[in-house]
Amino acid sequence: MRFLMLMWADADAASGDESDFGTWAEFDEQVKAAGAFVLNGALTPAAAEARLVQTAIAGHAIGDAVERRPFAAGKRQIQAFYIMDLPSMDAALEWANKLPTYGFVEVRELLQF
Repeated sequence: MRFLMLMWADADAASGDESDFGTWAEFDEQVKAAGAFVLNGALTPAAAEARLVQTAIAGHAIGDAVERRPFAAGKRQIQAFYIMDLPSMDAALEWANKLPTYGFVEVRELLQF
């Protein structure tokens, strides 16, 4: 089963010092050593780079479908994500609890098609 872990926090993902980045590297190695790693990444701040796109299937042409305003209205933003291959939600929650983030982690099972 694959799980998406969205890391929500008040600060930008780019913030942090050398010890924070070292902690992330150690965690990343643990996930890989356990054979659970699929993909991860950090996001640019929503205020700088986020775009809201309305889809063509809903009747929107690309010219009028993209909102280019900053999307930082909420108190929290998604900073980063992990996708892990794990046997159960319980295992996913255990890994989510170990994530070196100062905010919240939203854990969702990915549907397999």
